[in-house]
Amino acid sequence: MIPVVDLTAARTDADAERAVAEEISRACRGTGFFIVRGHGIAADVFADAYASSLRFFGLSLDTKHEFAMRTGTVRGDNDYSPYGYSALLSENAYAYTGRAGMPSDYVEKFSVGRLILNDDEELPFPTDPDGAALRGALKRYFAACETVSDRIAELLALALDLPRDFFAVRTDTSNDSLRSHLYPGIAPEFVNDQGMGQHTDGTLITLLTQDGPGLQIRDRAGEWLDVDVREQDTFIVNIGDLMARWSNDEYVSTPHRVRLDVRRRQSIAFFKLANDDTVIDCFPAFVKDRPARYEPIRYEEFSLRKMNLLFGRESAR
Repeated sequence: MIPVVDLTAARTDADAERAVAEEISRACRGTGFFIVRGHGIAADVFADAYASSLRFFGLSLDTKHEFAMRTGTVRGDNDYSPYGYSALLSENAYAYTGRAGMPSDYVEKFSVGRLILNDDEELPFPTDPDGAALRGALKRYFAACETVSDRIAELLALALDLPRDFFAVRTDTSNDSLRSHLYPGIAPEFVNDQGMGQHTDGTLITLLTQDGPGLQIRDRAGEWLDVDVREQDTFIVNIGDLMARWSNDEYVSTPHRVRLDVRRRQSIAFFKLANDDTVIDCFPAFVKDRPARYEPIRYEEFSLRKMNLLFGRESAR
């Protein structure tokens, strides 16, 4: 059972805030996933992002390829934040975890990063009214996710007895990203039902919404559990590899995947990352009684290793 956390109570007083922080901390130690309600984001923010994304995915393949995802070209050779469209089978979640030779994913994506917040940036969007609507909807959704992820990070800092702004000052320029997904209904020509292969996220926090089942998480016994949250305005939250490293694996970065069904499925994932110069090093509290499992690493190096694998640039060092 995935815990459900209502953030509403955290707004009332210090005791309630501490209780919610502890709820989140217990979830991070247990499943690594939890469901968030009471986040304060208006329902139309979600509805507009889903509707605009679906209109884009309905364009012809040739048209969508005019706005193909760019990596390493937006802001210098080392910029791997995705912007634009990627087609079915063009990415491989298994590769992201260093597992070569595995099948690619049956999912279309449209992706943006922090530059979406600046209307003057030239980004790969259609120039017609639908393109403008898509850009505006994803900008609002991105900004909303920044607010929610920052609040969750603040509560995690509270639970860990860290300064309230511990994560805030280490993520204030992070190149966070958002990916809108369309998973097709399974078709006879598909060689498997892999919407997205098994992986963990290289994030501090991931926020996901979806319009139907498909997401599965692997519990500690190795069993796959369905996450059947159908409301578009309910966040499914998981911690990623950054928090696992910081906590010396006390907090769990849980493997997850997406299986195709007969119906198509939409989801939107937001990835909260870290500033490039942030050093990810085990918190002292988690190395008192056991050795650190990870060497300190700057986030920029950690991220480049992951992105090189995802985009087939080179093997991890």
